[in-house]
Amino acid sequence: MIARKITALTLIPVLAISLFGCSNNSANPESTGTKNPDSAAGTGKISLAKKYDIKWFQWGPRDIQPDDAIIKYLNEKFNVNIKVERILAKEYQKNLELKIAAGDMPDVFRYSLSSGAHIYSQLKEDGFLMNFTEYADKYDLKGLKSYIDRPGTEEFREENGVFQLPSRKASVVPNVMVIRQDWLDQLGLKKPTTMDEFKSVLKAFKDNKMGGANTVPVTFALGYGAFLGLSTGFTGANNWGKVDGKWSYEAVMPQYQSFLQFARELYGEGLIDREVFTSNEAQAKSKFITGSAGVIVAPTERYVAIEKDLAESNKNAKLSLLIPMPKGPAGDTGRVDASNTEPIVVIKKDRDEDFLARVAAIIDYTHSEEGIKILNYGIEGVHYKMENGKMVRTALYERDIIPSLGHLTAMTTDYSLAAQDVEGALKENVEYSLKSGIAPPFTALTYGTSKDLVPSIDKKYNEWMINFVTGAKDINANWAQYVKEMNDAGLSKLTAAVEQNTKKWGK
Repeated sequence: MIARKITALTLIPVLAISLFGCSNNSANPESTGTKNPDSAAGTGKISLAKKYDIKWFQWGPRDIQPDDAIIKYLNEKFNVNIKVERILAKEYQKNLELKIAAGDMPDVFRYSLSSGAHIYSQLKEDGFLMNFTEYADKYDLKGLKSYIDRPGTEEFREENGVFQLPSRKASVVPNVMVIRQDWLDQLGLKKPTTMDEFKSVLKAFKDNKMGGANTVPVTFALGYGAFLGLSTGFTGANNWGKVDGKWSYEAVMPQYQSFLQFARELYGEGLIDREVFTSNEAQAKSKFITGSAGVIVAPTERYVAIEKDLAESNKNAKLSLLIPMPKGPAGDTGRVDASNTEPIVVIKKDRDEDFLARVAAIIDYTHSEEGIKILNYGIEGVHYKMENGKMVRTALYERDIIPSLGHLTAMTTDYSLAAQDVEGALKENVEYSLKSGIAPPFTALTYGTSKDLVPSIDKKYNEWMINFVTGAKDINANWAQYVKEMNDAGLSKLTAAVEQNTKKWGK
C-alpha cells in the first residue's frame, strides 16, 4: 500500500566512516582559505565579489546542455559557475552514497524520501548540513523564509532549525481516465458518473466485444498502483485517513473492505485487465492503442502521446476523459501525489561563509516570483514570446525547460504553474483535481523510527490484497484475520507512531 519503500537509517559502513573524514569538497579552490574582505559573515549582506563553483548533483531524464540558458542566467546573476552533474534516477542513490564515501560530496543535492532518509539523518547528526533557517534570518532572505514557514511542512523541521527543504510539486498530479468515446456512442451510452455506472459500461464493452474477442474493458498504465488508486472514491483517504478522530491506515479502514469487494467483482467478471498485477506501462498502453481496451488510467503527462498514437493506428477512434471521476461512496474524489517530496540539502561543513551565503541566495531566488517564473517557463525572448497575450514557446524551451524540471533548482520551487500550462480536457482535469484531489496527509518522515516496519507491512498487504482481488481469499470471511496480520506485521506500532508524531503539529 505504501508505494515508497524506506530503508534502514544506517549508512553502508564505508559511507559512515567517510563522513568523519571528509574535507572541503567544493570544486573551486577560492571557496577555502583567506576570506574576502567583503565577507558576507555577520553583515546581513551577501557579497558577490568572488566567483564560486557550485557542484549540483541531480537525477533527470537527460543531460543539461553546456549552454543551457537558465544555468547561464543564474551564473551571471550570482557570479557563480553551477556545475550540474546529472544521472538516471535508478542510479542516483548508489552514486550519491559512493560520492559521499569517497569524500567527493556535491555542494547541493536532493535525497529520496523513499530510500535516502538515512543519508539525511547521518549528515544532519554529523553537522554537515546548512541550517536554512539560520541563513534566511541572517541575510533576510524573504523567499526562503516564506518557503520554510509553509503550512504542512512541519515534519521537515527540526527543533533547532530546517536542514532540508522539501521540493514542492503541485498537489495536483492526477491520473487521467481516458475512455473510447466512439465505443460509448456506438452503444448509445453516456459517460459513467458513478462507480456502479462505470462497472456497467465496462460490462457493455466486454459483452459487445468492442475490442474484439479479447476485449479488455479497462487497463492501467502504471499497473495495479493506478488500479488501487480508485480506492479514494470509497475511503475519502490517500494512504491515511481519520476514523473517529484517530489516524487509520487506509488499507484497514472499514470503507476499504467495500473497495476490495468492488475490485473483486471487476476482476472476477473479467472487466479489468487480468494482467493488472504483472503488466508494465508499455504493455498496458499497447492494449489501448491497438484497440482491445476501452479505458486506460494513465498519468496526465501521458495523455497527449496516447491520443497521438491511437489516432495513427485508428483515425476513427475518438477519446474523452472521465471528469469528474466516477463517484464512489466517498464522492468523486481523485487521488493525487503529495505536494512535498524529495528534499534538497546543502553541505555546510568546511565551506566558507561567502560561499554558503551565495548558495542560500540562489535558493532564495528560486523561491521568488521571478525565479519561479524563469525556472518554469524560461526567459522571455529566449524560451518563449508573447503573442496576443499567450505564451508561445521557442525551440529552446524544449531544450532547456523540459529537462530543467529535473534541475535541482527547479525542483525546489512550486512549479504548479507548469503543471497547469495545459489546455482543453487536460486543463479541466487539473482544475477538477485542484478541487477534488486528495493528497497523502504526510510523508513517511512522520513514521519516525517506525519506518523500518514499512517493508513488512507492504509485503503483508500485497499478499492479502492479491488474494482478495483474485478471489483466492474471501474478503468478508477473512477480513478480521487480514487486519490482525497487518497489525502483527507492524501496522499497530506504525499507527501509534503516526498518532504521536502528528500531535506535535496539531494534525
